[in-house]
Amino acid sequence: MKRLDTTLLMTDLDGTLLPSTKEILPEELEAIRQFRQQGGKFAIATGRTLQAAQRYLDRVQADVPVILFNGAGIYDPLSGTMLDTESLPAEAAFQMTRQVLEAFPEVSAEILRADGTYVPRMTEYEREHLEICRVEPVLLPLEEIPRGEWLKVLFAIAPERMPELTAFIQGQGWQEQADFMQSEARFYEMLPKGVTKGSALRKYRRLCHMEEFRIVAAGDFDNDLEMLCVADIGACPSNAQPCVKEVANIQLTQSCETHAIAELIARIMTDL
Repeated sequence: MKRLDTTLLMTDLDGTLLPSTKEILPEELEAIRQFRQQGGKFAIATGRTLQAAQRYLDRVQADVPVILFNGAGIYDPLSGTMLDTESLPAEAAFQMTRQVLEAFPEVSAEILRADGTYVPRMTEYEREHLEICRVEPVLLPLEEIPRGEWLKVLFAIAPERMPELTAFIQGQGWQEQADFMQSEARFYEMLPKGVTKGSALRKYRRLCHMEEFRIVAAGDFDNDLEMLCVADIGACPSNAQPCVKEVANIQLTQSCETHAIAELIARIMTDL
């Protein structure tokens, strides 16, 4: 096998590395081990908070920085510090969130800061999401949540109501203050302007001194699009959204349920 000392594999979690059980499959862990054994660097890029991602960092024994909050944070698991963060404008983020919650009584919101997850309204979808992510939220009225240093806001709504929510937000003229993207059938996110996994990957190259590395990125949903384009090689599992398949250099034959990342690693180690 060839040496991979200047190759970084950056993968999304949910829907790419993680199957529906939300547990990394043994075959994926073994492939990651072999990849590292040949000198490769393995990292994740996720919309999750540190608290929600920590068990996966422990599982893969993360030893290089990772991208969190859909690009709003770059975290070094070895030093336990954030290398870089991007925040929403404090007052604007508060007012936008307040208006969404007032317009949609059935919508929940997660206010994501580096120090934790704040939830002003609990719903069925919110409770399910927190349980899946194994996150213990801070429950507070919106007005009592510390303003400033909001890395992102995640809105959760029934999939059939998502078009109404997106239409409302897009009609408010907020695009100059923040970016909005759908990250799952139930989730719509507000992020600092210009922040994506792709923008974070550009910073990552510089911060981690990987300008000469070949970076392979894998993802499955809209929020992975720019990361796949910024990487030297973009790949997606067979379960990826059509828009992701359009930009990916490699469409894997396996899904997140059937070892897509192990397939990608096998290709990197042989013919990529």
